Amino acid sequence: MSLADAFTALRKENAPKILTVDIETSPNIVYAWGLWDQNVSVSQIIEPSRVLCFAAKWYGTKRTQFYSEHEGTHDAMVREAWRLYDEADVVVTYNGPRFDNVHLAREFILAGLGPPSPWVDIDLLAVARRRFKFVSNKLGYVTTALDLPTKLETGGQALWNDVMKGDDKAWAKFKRYNIQDVEVTERLLETLWPWINSPHLGQWTGSRTGCYSCGGRDLTLAGVVYGRTIAYPKMICACGAWNKVLRNGDTRAA
Repeated sequence: MSLADAFTALRKENAPKILTVDIETSPNIVYAWGLWDQNVSVSQIIEPSRVLCFAAKWYGTKRTQFYSEHEGTHDAMVREAWRLYDEADVVVTYNGPRFDNVHLAREFILAGLGPPSPWVDIDLLAVARRRFKFVSNKLGYVTTALDLPTKLETGGQALWNDVMKGDDKAWAKFKRYNIQDVEVTERLLETLWPWINSPHLGQWTGSRTGCYSCGGRDLTLAGVVYGRTIAYPKMICACGAWNKVLRNGDTRAA
């Protein structure tokens, strides 16, 4: 059973709302006295970095949403991001806790907004670093290595330069790039899901006896897993995740 199939079956059982997010930011604009090995002070900052746009997709839906300061106002974009985070149970990113989430948090507080409702982070960059040894952990490299759809080429800094000038063609490409990153990240989520120590889905469905990872019931007994003082029955789910079964019947990551 695929992850998508498992979540489709769970949808009637109050499955968690999983949001995949990617943002794009502007560069810091500064006065600099040279091109190499510069130490830029706060007094040299002309315009600090800001979020230019973001794309987001609810897992199990077809539409990828896109909001930008180019198509609307900066404030409206920030409030849409806040609304989506506030609604999400799980937020999936590639380096989100150290980039996307904290950039957006800055935008939220600058807009006078409080923190959104708490969510669970799944950072696929952290998963790639912890579970595997790819030559590079860049999103484009990992997805290409796994034969998945991958990132679009941007042309580098030149695209950001044109976007900052408000060029419509550049913004159209920027939008495609941002949306593609979200869709690529979601596909990577599906591939890595059995490797992720994800939150137990029983927290939302109310049943902790299915697979902790996908909520499925297609579990096969496959021996035991040993803790420090006790052994637990070990089961593998059709989604590929390993579960251990506690004495009360609840499952946990093995």
